[in-house]
Amino acid sequence: MAWHKVDDKTLEMLKEQKAFEDEVAQRLTSLYDSAKNPLVKLYFHRIILDTMRHSDTYQTLIDLNKRALVGKASKERMTSELSTHIKEERKMLEQAKKISRSVEDEKIRQILERIVEDENIHHKTLKELEEILAKESEDWNRYLYDMFTGFP
Repeated sequence: MAWHKVDDKTLEMLKEQKAFEDEVAQRLTSLYDSAKNPLVKLYFHRIILDTMRHSDTYQTLIDLNKRALVGKASKERMTSELSTHIKEERKMLEQAKKISRSVEDEKIRQILERIVEDENIHHKTLKELEEILAKESEDWNRYLYDMFTGFP
């Protein structure tokens, strides 16, 4: 299935929502910066990252609507960087697993296991992106669409 453009009203709504997400992330960052409690900071940071991810997702929808594609030079650089980052993610995953296995406290181990789950998702997502970048450019739109429907 190929990507279909959204209508102008929907595109405007996407742009407004992206701007709103950016505004909220900025306000939350200010609260994060002023917080002293490390648990409060952790929770604010998590919400900030999710809000930024939402903003990025809206921007991606906007860009896809404009048919923004990756050029050859950009593709080559991304492929190289992805290869490096996949190795780094694999190392982060293994280290997170090792730390998780060494912790006796159940609540702390559960937190670490969620990190392991995230690292697994990161690794899988990067591998999928690497496969997509390897595809020919004429199929690019379809592959982006297929990958994007499973995100975030």
